[in-house]
Amino acid sequence: MKFDLTQRLAVDGGEPAVRTPIPVRKRHGEAEKRHLAEVIDSDMLFFYLGTKVRDLERRFAALYGKKHCVASSSGTAAVHIAVASFQLPPGSEVITPAITDMGSLTGILYQGLVPVFADVEPDTLNMDPESVRAAVTPRTGAIMVVHHAGLAADLDALLEIGRKTGIPVIEDCAQAYGSEYAGARVGQRAMISSFSLNHFKHITAGSGGMVLTDDDRLRYLASLFLDKCYQREEGIRNPFFLAPNYQMTEMQGAVTLAQLERLPEFTDRRWRSGTRLSDHLAEVNGISLQQIRPGSKHSYFLFLFKLDLEKFGCPAEEFAAALRSEGVNAKAQLITGGRPVYLYDIFQKRSAFPGSNYPFVSRDTGADRSYPRGLCPVAEDAFSRWITLELLENYTDQNVDEIAFAIAKVAYHFSRRAGSFRQPVTSGAAKS
Repeated sequence: MKFDLTQRLAVDGGEPAVRTPIPVRKRHGEAEKRHLAEVIDSDMLFFYLGTKVRDLERRFAALYGKKHCVASSSGTAAVHIAVASFQLPPGSEVITPAITDMGSLTGILYQGLVPVFADVEPDTLNMDPESVRAAVTPRTGAIMVVHHAGLAADLDALLEIGRKTGIPVIEDCAQAYGSEYAGARVGQRAMISSFSLNHFKHITAGSGGMVLTDDDRLRYLASLFLDKCYQREEGIRNPFFLAPNYQMTEMQGAVTLAQLERLPEFTDRRWRSGTRLSDHLAEVNGISLQQIRPGSKHSYFLFLFKLDLEKFGCPAEEFAAALRSEGVNAKAQLITGGRPVYLYDIFQKRSAFPGSNYPFVSRDTGADRSYPRGLCPVAEDAFSRWITLELLENYTDQNVDEIAFAIAKVAYHFSRRAGSFRQPVTSGAAKS
């Protein structure tokens, strides 16, 4: 059945397009209880003397075909561990995308390193390789690739930059479980990669993270960095560099082991829903989807689409508000609070550490980095054009179809108001 797009918008007093309740989301159950009970029965919650965290590390490394996995207390900790494992001197620069989560940047700053922001591609919102090339300087110590919203970045181009310059590449895969590039899972090709287990990710232990690498030295340094630089493998307690305590507990390891069993189910369901919604929206004029490269697979941590502002005559926030009235959980601020991360106060005021501009400004390292508005114009423009919505593993086909109807309906009315409507009155944009 085709939906009638001429129905009055909910924001104007009409019936909402989304009427079917979304099923209750239940991600934890008997498997988690079983693993947790085994931890309690063992009376050992400390990772180094327990079994769950070590089992998780082995299984996760095997899943990605890597030699080593180091589990940590959070995804932010995992990124910090990955960065710290290269032991870059303070003042070194790390190139990272202008659209990411603060968790990608926290470890960079704590290591006394200077973030350098690359612009994003207009059709993917992932880091633009051309912008990365332009950002490389003799100070560049690492390149951090973030697979935004579950869409793989252009790894071939970014890894080639790393090879040609000798700069190591880190993959931040926090949002990218199940994502693929050139037929392989993201997180497999860089020297080191990190994952997150916080509440919002495809799988979760409340908090937690993993670091993957094939490099024996990076694995060893990562294991020291998460554990106060205690050399437990050698039985030595004599730290030789500064390191925090980022240990994962056996409780977190137990829950993640159970979650790992359901990872294929969760990622497959999201992929099916994301693909279904993408097929529907391909028929809606004025809307563009994230561009998926051939051989890549989107994991739909978030579902994003871009508006033709000239066609709809409104900013993304107004369009998103109309969608919320239709029953769609849509936002126009992506994941970074309505701005690229370098426009946060911490970068504008250069205030990472109280009473100091370090590491942005340092007489010792020679750093003097500022982040003016206009630094990454594509990223700055994106917040007025892109809509973000959830598409979780518990959504049914009917839920997805009604979301598609809502988007097509809002697009129809907004384009008519803007005087540029070129679609028939009814559309196959969504079917039931």
